[in-house]
Amino acid sequence: MPGLSEWFSQFLRFFASSAAGLVTDLGLFQLGILVGLPPWAANAISATTAITVVYFLAVRFAFGTDPRPATYALFFGWYATSVVVSSTVIQFASSMTDVTPFIWKLATIPISFVLNYLFSRFLFRDRARG
Repeated sequence: MPGLSEWFSQFLRFFASSAAGLVTDLGLFQLGILVGLPPWAANAISATTAITVVYFLAVRFAFGTDPRPATYALFFGWYATSVVVSSTVIQFASSMTDVTPFIWKLATIPISFVLNYLFSRFLFRDRARG
């Protein structure tokens, strides 16, 4: 069983992988808008690319294992579901309050990050090289 320092190191590596995905997502979204894509298309392209970036970085960098089609499919499905759930929460919360959607989006990020980390840890639990 890994110690606290090993777990924290893994958590930080996952955070770095997720940060790279966030930069990818925001950058490609803005680029898509600048070239004239509708927001839904820009978001679909940026989110799909970002999920893939996070997967390939996290699988190797954070969890020390090899990418596999089955884990990619599960990872992608989890993240896609997470995006739908958080989008629904943001829409509902912003329509029920005077708080802007961007603030609600920011509020969902830490919750989403922790849930994504826990799911990823579960997904790659027995696959890490030792």
